[in-house]
Amino acid sequence: MKRCLLSIWALLWVSTAFALEYPGTNNRPILSEEEASRYTIENYLSGWEPEEIEIPDQPHYVVSEGQSIQAVVNEAIQSGSSAFRTYIKIEPGHYMETVYIKGDVPLTIYGDPDRPEDVHIMAILSAQTSVADYQITVNEDGVNYQEGDPAWELYKSCAIKEEAIGIECSAVFWVQSNDFQLQGVTIHNGATEAQALAIKTSGDKIHLMNNNFMSIQDTVGLGIDEGENEKAERVLIHMCYIEGELDYVIGGASAVFNMVTFNTVASVEKEQYVIFMPDTAPGRTYGFLVINSNITGDASYLQSNEIRLARSWDKGVTSPLDYVAGESPNGQLVIRDSNIENIINGTAPYTIAGASKRPFSTDIKPDRDLDDNTHNRLWEYNNRGIGA
Repeated sequence: MKRCLLSIWALLWVSTAFALEYPGTNNRPILSEEEASRYTIENYLSGWEPEEIEIPDQPHYVVSEGQSIQAVVNEAIQSGSSAFRTYIKIEPGHYMETVYIKGDVPLTIYGDPDRPEDVHIMAILSAQTSVADYQITVNEDGVNYQEGDPAWELYKSCAIKEEAIGIECSAVFWVQSNDFQLQGVTIHNGATEAQALAIKTSGDKIHLMNNNFMSIQDTVGLGIDEGENEKAERVLIHMCYIEGELDYVIGGASAVFNMVTFNTVASVEKEQYVIFMPDTAPGRTYGFLVINSNITGDASYLQSNEIRLARSWDKGVTSPLDYVAGESPNGQLVIRDSNIENIINGTAPYTIAGASKRPFSTDIKPDRDLDDNTHNRLWEYNNRGIGA
């Protein structure tokens, strides 16, 4: 297993390969320096200055292997206060369970920041999992989620579905809480037959640092709940490792990925391979910002030029004819100041939208409007590497 800190030294390698300059091409648009000046960490986080994740000498709670993380989370939220941060330390071990977090208590959950692989939180849940199998996997004998628990409503919303649970309920780690911090753990969804979230967030001011997130499809979902695109959902993912094969970073949140390694892995043969699938609300200027990061792949993909950088999700739009500019979601993404290895389809790094099948389009006019929802809002600036 690769570690989050690989993202730091991986950036030390700089390729001398030529990268496109402004305005790029109809298939690969590039921002000018002036245009790029608006796409900063500060603007994406919109007034939120994330505090450093501190590791206390004595946490409020400790979870040891064999214990339930969810049980401790429940206790911490029921006993805590919205005025004070509560710290939960997870000892090294393998935890085969889901973890759902809902409440107004600011939580910090952490393992070893230098060895996130030592705390392994895992479940096998895909979008195609039946409700019956979901109930057994997540809440066998009704132990982990009971009526009155903080996360009961989250569990219940999935347990009462009629057939398969769908993407939203496949998450191993589900955060519907503001001011949440996570550091030094690995979250792994082992399902391979369909979309399978490792982590899902639908809260504001969420700070994820020094973690590994692993799945095949839809690994990291930030702001993907129905009807939540208009609320503030700011996320900072810092010095983490994210792996997957198709659409493995998705959602409508305003999220910054700083010093992150994105690794495309060959596990299940797919018809296509895409890294980012943002689903930004049309009125939201800032979706995903990837900065100071490393985009790479395992040996199966290096020099393959098979991977697409991104596509818009267009969630809820069923055909290109149903897409309405200014009303339908239109994923926003900027990849800047990052290393892109030789895995990308350089002639067509962006592709048709996931739900609507809307063809990729861009604007390379000198006076273009970067917020124009007629076109895709997928951009690059000042990247390096053979794939840039």
